[in-house]
Amino acid sequence: MLLPMAGDYMDLIWIDEYVDGVIDYCYSRDIFEIYNTLDISIKRLDKDDLLLRGNEALYIRNYFGLEVVFIKNNLPYKYEKFVLSHELGHALLHIEIAQAAYNSKLINKGKLEKQADYFALKLLDIEINNVNYEGLTTDQIAKKFYITEKSLGYV
Repeated sequence: MLLPMAGDYMDLIWIDEYVDGVIDYCYSRDIFEIYNTLDISIKRLDKDDLLLRGNEALYIRNYFGLEVVFIKNNLPYKYEKFVLSHELGHALLHIEIAQAAYNSKLINKGKLEKQADYFALKLLDIEINNVNYEGLTTDQIAKKFYITEKSLGYV
């Protein structure tokens, strides 16, 4: 299994406070209740919709502060919850990105994706005991938990 390097995990611990804060504020861990409480809309689109540009979801905050996540309408329910949690991570952790869009070539997208994955795993309270999954590939484990294989490094 992919294990995070000590420095990688330590760099993400600050996100735990955001997760705890959103759970306390919304009185829930349920992603749909959280979106409702935070007034973030979820719009399901056809998997081939051009707005998604081949992605599973897209978070947008407009000039007026309205927030929406566009998501493919054909995702399995449990995986949809992971994707929505990931996008919520972007919404809460990366608020400065909208203002920096004109400088998008300078944005470290890999780092932002790692942070959003970590946020999603913590919000969904996903923990994996390596002993129980010994002998399985990372792909098999990811599918069992309905998460991305790449995000396993932060469990």
